[in-house]
Amino acid sequence: MRRAIPTTVLSLTLAAASGATWAQGWKPLAGADPDYRSEPTVALVGGTQDPDFRDADSDGIYGIELSFNCPLLQPPTHRIRQQLSLTEYDEDGLELTSLELNPHYVVPVAQGLEIGFGPGLALIDAEAGRDDETLWGLQAGASLHYRVGELFAGAEYRYQITSEGDFGNARRGDEDVDNSRFLLKLGINM
Repeated sequence: MRRAIPTTVLSLTLAAASGATWAQGWKPLAGADPDYRSEPTVALVGGTQDPDFRDADSDGIYGIELSFNCPLLQPPTHRIRQQLSLTEYDEDGLELTSLELNPHYVVPVAQGLEIGFGPGLALIDAEAGRDDETLWGLQAGASLHYRVGELFAGAEYRYQITSEGDFGNARRGDEDVDNSRFLLKLGINM
């Protein structure tokens, strides 16, 4: 019973706060609004990734990214861009293939130029030697976007914290593949 009271109070507080948020102009299920425009962008990404794993060093990362205006939630001003990325890193016996979803709250700072920030979730296939693990990741990032006509260019810094996997090192036990990366992006607005 004691646990039910704080849980109920917390639930009521969150419900009231969410009601106040929607009243201030936030649009839940924005994709259902007839004025919603996804404004998709497809970009190639490349840069450097620095994993905190054994002897793996900072090395190149590459991939592809699809971004679009979030169909689930949009703020009353500015916008939220969903970034769906698939990246690959391979260095010193560590190979990481990462599928990520990164919603960024973006704010215009000049004509065609936006800055953004946001969290992210990742599903990572990590291979080290003969060991292959599937890990989950949480991340935070900050980005810069430039759009002019059909041209898109961007840059982003992400830090990722991952779950642990068994990579066959009994002395160290389970290990994670936490990492930081800097990405450059070049693509087209559709």
